[in-house]
Amino acid sequence: MDDWQERRWLRRHAMVAPFGVFAATLLLTLYLKQWQWHGRDSWELATSQVDLGAVLYAMAAVLVERGVRAMFWALDERRKWRAQWRAAAMAEGHAEGLALGRTEGQAEGRAETRQQYHDWLAKVAQKRGIPLDELLPPNRDAE
Repeated sequence: MDDWQERRWLRRHAMVAPFGVFAATLLLTLYLKQWQWHGRDSWELATSQVDLGAVLYAMAAVLVERGVRAMFWALDERRKWRAQWRAAAMAEGHAEGLALGRTEGQAEGRAETRQQYHDWLAKVAQKRGIPLDELLPPNRDAE
């Protein structure tokens, strides 16, 4: 895969290089002539600056190519970090919800058991003719 990418990169730059060298040389010539075109003098200066234009184009092409690649790498790393953070947050939320549900479920279970015990004790007290207050513990509501 890497060899394919490298061949693709070379092919792309081989096709674009003449245009890039021309543009770099033209900009360099205009810069040296204070952004004015002076006919034949400008062409002679341009031909003497082609080597430097080629170097400038190559430097710009490498910077752009590697910069774009670094940008996409950084975006991919950000996506991975966000996915990990989201998974960790979901796991933490699930654990908190499970603990809260367990605590609430236990409290509801205790209240239900107390109510069932109270109802059963009320039936027994009624059958035997004993006042319910005598059978219940004195600090029942404090629990």
